[in-house]
Order: sequence, then C-alpha cells, then structure tokens
Amino acid sequence: MSAGGEGEPAELDGAWAQSTRLSFRFLFAFVSIVALFWLFSNVRQIPSDRRALVTRFGEVARMQGSGLLIAWPRPIEDVIIVPAADRQLALRIDTFDSVETRYRRQHPADASATLSEDTREVAGVAISSDAHENAGFLLTGDSSIVHLEANVFYQVADPVAYAVSFAHVEPALQRIFIASALTICAGRDLDTVLVARPEREGASDALMGREQLRGELLAETNRRLQALTDAGAPLGVTVSRVDLTAAIPAGAKSAFDSVLIASQSADREIADARAYAERSSQNANQVADRLLRTAQAQAQEQVDLARTRTSTISALAEAPGLKGDMLYQQIYNDRISGILDKAGRVDAIDRNGGLPIILPGAQGK
Repeated sequence: MSAGGEGEPAELDGAWAQSTRLSFRFLFAFVSIVALFWLFSNVRQIPSDRRALVTRFGEVARMQGSGLLIAWPRPIEDVIIVPAADRQLALRIDTFDSVETRYRRQHPADASATLSEDTREVAGVAISSDAHENAGFLLTGDSSIVHLEANVFYQVADPVAYAVSFAHVEPALQRIFIASALTICAGRDLDTVLVARPEREGASDALMGREQLRGELLAETNRRLQALTDAGAPLGVTVSRVDLTAAIPAGAKSAFDSVLIASQSADREIADARAYAERSSQNANQVADRLLRTAQAQAQEQVDLARTRTSTISALAEAPGLKGDMLYQQIYNDRISGILDKAGRVDAIDRNGGLPIILPGAQGK
C-alpha cells in the first residue's frame, strides 16, 4: 500500500512537468513566429508609382523607389509611402462647386432630387439666397461675375516635406488656388475668362487671353507654393495642370443670350441691307452705262447725219481758191438751179426798181 501510495504523486508530478514543458514549447514557438513576423514586418514591395521614406527613430534615414524594401521593424524604423515624382494627384476645388453639384454630392442616392425653394435654377449656374453657398462666384476686372469649377493636378516634388505636412497639403492647396483665382480673375475682363460676348470687337485678343488663363493660374499657384517654401513651411508639391470650367450666373446668361441673339439679328439685317444696297448700286450702274452708251450712239448718229448734210458745203469750203463771196456765189449757183427746177413760176424783181421779169418754171416747159 505504501509503495503504491508513494508512486501516485510522482506520476502526477511527471504529468504536470510534461504539460508545462509542452506549454513552454508552444509558447516559445508562438513567440518565435511573432518575432519573425515582427522582424520582417517592414519588408515589403514598393509599387512602381510610389516611393518609400524610411525614418529611424523619427528622422528620415533614406528614401527608396519602387522595388523590394528591407527595413528594421517598428519602432526602430518606420516606412512612409508617398507618390512617385511623376505621378499626378487630382484635387477638386469643392469650394467652387455650384449649389446643385454640392447637393448632388451630399445626396448621391437621390438622382432626381431637386434643390431647396430658396435656390432658383435657370439656364446657367444656380444661385442661392445664402451668400455662403455662392463661394464659387468671382469678380472680374470689368465688375462682372464668373463662376469657376476647377480640378488641380499636382505632383510630389519633396517627399520629406510632403510626408511632414501630408494632412495639410490638400486644404492648403484649396486656399492657395482660391487666392490665385481671385487674383487672376480680378486682372481680367469677362471675355478673357469665357465666351460671353462674342459680338464685341477684339474677339481674337479675348481668345488669346482665354488660352493663357490656365497658364497664368498655374504659374500663380506655383508662385504661392514657392513663397511658402521660402518662408520655411513647404508643402512638397508642385501643380502640373489646372482644369477649369467657367460659367456665368443664371440671370446673366439669359441676358447675354438675348443680347447675342439681338446682335446676330442686327448683323443679319445689316448684311441683308448691304446686299440690297450692293444690288441696287449694280443695277443703277448698269442703267447708267446703258443710258450713256445710248446717248453716245445717238450723238454719234447726229454728228454723222450733220456731216452728211454738210458734206457738199464742207467740200466746197475745202476747195482751193474759193473764199468769201466767191464761195457763197459758187454755193448759190450750185443750189439755185435745183430750186428753180422744182418751182412752177419764178418772179424776178430788180431790187433797184427795174421791171419785173416772169420766167416759166419747170412745169411750164
């Protein structure tokens, strides 16, 4: 009995010891696996459109492009993934969004939703009675109002500055772009921002101004970003492209359309009047030319007839040796016989008082 009783505690001690050893083995294996995962936690593949900043105890140790990255695990080293230098990031300037756009964005499920009653929506950009909802309208240099919807595309030029100010990059870009748009639009008239009055003179200059608008806005935005960098607060980004959609307020658009229709109608009527005047001028010129040619022909005919009738006299006048009274006597002698031949009776009276002589005419012969 004593032998059996003394053997049971030894067997129990062996079972507990074996269980403890197994537990420690499983725990060691688990800790080893966790340690391996922790050791290789910062070993990763960097995509081709990104790059990695490796910080060691909070300071940037190195930067690596796409490929396999091997770094010490946290908290020794930390990996910050930032976009590559040639990758363009898009930012919509939602402050410039119209009332309808913001409403649709806030209620994406309701595609047929209408705006509130205090918002009137006609041709053009909707206008709200709440001034805070009209932030997208800007004042131009000629005291006109224009609405902009914009998308900004930027690239990461300084990864360290971008990683430090990551949470503030897009809000700062929003404010910088709005300030740049205010400055650029204030220095331009309405027609150099969008096509509002094509009937005005200088349309080619306005077209050139509209083409330069995006370039000037891009340059002004980057200038302000550089000013932040010079002031010691860099964002680490540069703007590479600006997409703009310009419009005029709702009421102004209908007014501009009416003016455009009226000006086009006036231009059409002026063109018709000029065409009618040109046709009338051509018809008048044709009539004048015809009358002139007719008058010239009649004048030439009269001249020719007069020359024909006076050809005998002209021939006598040109005969040599006949001048003055001799010429008149020759003409009289040539003409009198023809006249007397046609007379039935001829009475000749001497002007000095002599007796009258009656000669028989041609009919009396």
